[in-house]
Amino acid sequence: MGTIIDALQVLVQCVGTNAESAAVVRALLMRLLQRLPEPSLAPRTTNFRVARVLRYLEERFADPALGLAAAAQHVEVTPSHLDRLLKEHTGLPFLQHLRLIRMRHAEALLLTTTSSIKETAYACGYTVTCNFGRDFKRTHGCPARAWRAMRQLHDAALN
Repeated sequence: MGTIIDALQVLVQCVGTNAESAAVVRALLMRLLQRLPEPSLAPRTTNFRVARVLRYLEERFADPALGLAAAAQHVEVTPSHLDRLLKEHTGLPFLQHLRLIRMRHAEALLLTTTSSIKETAYACGYTVTCNFGRDFKRTHGCPARAWRAMRQLHDAALN
């Protein structure tokens, strides 16, 4: 990562104050960032059950019936033991992991589709839009509609 930052600093120095060159560089950087693989929220862990359940959550986050009991059954431990394992190895309990994964996918849907907030909530595994709204506001500090509008303004300003 350090070499990428060094290269970007050199590139910025070469561009200088030329507005046209700066716009080209900005567009190239945006394309590059869009092509980078999405970082996984799953921390690297040596516990095979933790790694397995985090993959399970990534694969099934959109299932409204997904819960601690089903995930624990998947990795063959009790629900309380799974919650303890997650907290011990990642610092977050089961529900916070599930919420983070769902919010990350909600962000992507809000930015890349024109689907409604309700449709986005359902696509991310929420059956009650109020719960989605509450979780989104907790995570991002503002409602989903306002977040989408701010991001669209921000992206338009960059282009």
